[in-house]
Amino acid sequence: MIKPAAIVAMAVTIAPVASAAPSSAAGLDAYRSKARPVLVFAPRHGDRQVVEQLGKLTAAGMDLAERDMPVLVVTGDDVADLAGGDAEARASGEQLRKAYGVADGAFAVILVGKDGGEKFRSDKPVEPSRLTGLVDEMPMRRNETRSTGSVK
Repeated sequence: MIKPAAIVAMAVTIAPVASAAPSSAAGLDAYRSKARPVLVFAPRHGDRQVVEQLGKLTAAGMDLAERDMPVLVVTGDDVADLAGGDAEARASGEQLRKAYGVADGAFAVILVGKDGGEKFRSDKPVEPSRLTGLVDEMPMRRNETRSTGSVK
């Protein structure tokens, strides 16, 4: 028998992975079914939390690439790919902030799944292993690793 406290704990655990905005509504439809974008919302260029987060994500570049996890940095109205290229997002920073409910001047990290749904959100820098661990638990990723024989 499940106790009421356990049900509340499960609901709290599940809440961070609930879908908040479909990728097409947010202008991320180019990534749908192909990638799991990590959105880093920056209050301004050079923000301490952003520098910390981007450093961690850069160091984990191979792990992110293996899992099809491009990093998009949203600063003001600009959207840039951490790898240095143009982001495939067809939305402005303002549109992404609105779609994902991130206030101007706020820091946030959001993981979007290949299905276009929001899978994780944090208002503090996140260890890349937390993001890759979440991805590794996703059914689509499990199918990918089975079909390719990948260990990770």
